[in-house]
Amino acid sequence: MRTLADLFTQSGEPFNPLRISSAVESLRLSLPIMGTPQKDLICFKNGVYELKSQTFRPHNKQDWLLVSNDIDYYPAKEKESFDTHAPNFAKWLKRASGNQDKAKNILAALYMILANRHDWQLFLEVTGAGGSGKSVFAEIATMLSGKNNTVIGTMDALEKARDRALIVGYSLVILPDQPRYMGSGAGLKAITGGDEVAIDPKHKQPYSYKIPAVVLVINNEAMRFNERNGGISRRRVIFHFGEVIPEKERDLDLVSKIEQELPSIVRLLLNEFTGPAEAKERLHQQQQSDEATAIKRESDHLVDFCSYLDALDYPNGMFIGNMGIMPFNPRKYLYHAYIEYIRNTGLNNPLSLTQFGTSLNYAMKENGKDYMRKRANKGMRTNVELNINTSQDWLPKAEEPKLKGV
Repeated sequence: MRTLADLFTQSGEPFNPLRISSAVESLRLSLPIMGTPQKDLICFKNGVYELKSQTFRPHNKQDWLLVSNDIDYYPAKEKESFDTHAPNFAKWLKRASGNQDKAKNILAALYMILANRHDWQLFLEVTGAGGSGKSVFAEIATMLSGKNNTVIGTMDALEKARDRALIVGYSLVILPDQPRYMGSGAGLKAITGGDEVAIDPKHKQPYSYKIPAVVLVINNEAMRFNERNGGISRRRVIFHFGEVIPEKERDLDLVSKIEQELPSIVRLLLNEFTGPAEAKERLHQQQQSDEATAIKRESDHLVDFCSYLDALDYPNGMFIGNMGIMPFNPRKYLYHAYIEYIRNTGLNNPLSLTQFGTSLNYAMKENGKDYMRKRANKGMRTNVELNINTSQDWLPKAEEPKLKGV
């Protein structure tokens, strides 16, 4: 507005607020309609990288890209590798991963952030004790996305229309050091699922919008979700950093050293995968990894309970049962076994029979097992049996529970 007022002044033309507003509105009408941003493009400061053709080219306004990572891209150097051209990054990656397979999966997560593949409908959750490398991961993610494209938020902010206005326009949303979270994750699920969510900015008209951002959660312990329909599970990619670096071995300048290696890291990430599909498949593998399952067992007692069950080929195993059946028999009735598990592992507030029955399929899948059931003469029968060896952790203490409370 002030710039336009200066133009009127310089030209000697009289003006007033109404004339200024009319001129601005006229300019808006002359602008082309915003197109859909091109996918499979990474916007660098000096051009764009096409993921499909794996080629670099100059900027084109018809790409309609909204964010740039502020990094200059240059072709790979001869025999470029993480060990030789990004040694500090390679050292961090080795300690954080512990093995080559997980290291490749971490690279896939960084690739997702670099390429802003929010359309994969996944979110990243990094857990681990302090000093295990989580904050370094967040710093690297910020570098790859661009500091101007990164915003810090909270799980609560994702749930509220007013707070969501603060993350509009960013390509990476980092939720660091979340307090112990227990909830449905509805906002997180909607955003990462590509759904339109309500936005209510201050002093402006509310609207709905699809937020095209990758979400990265950094926590000491995993979030606990009470949604068991699979909506969160199929989007959640968990990485656990289990090794705490001793104080005397920590490099306080590690982040700044890695920042100097950023051009090589970007090139090597793009060369690491033959295409986006390979990186996405790596993240799906991480979802099914033993460490991810272990974290989910710690954060969801039903997933842990189902780890003590063996799946049969046919529904000729345990009956579902209910608390009205006497005598109490945790080896025959699945719900009795669940109640026994709750009692003898020191937990409270067991699921109701209905909640238990509708959530079993989800919890079994989280353990990589199929779940079936059929109606028989004596009730609903399933294809699961207690694993006699592993269930001894809590089953030997079986006592008939009192009817009031467990």
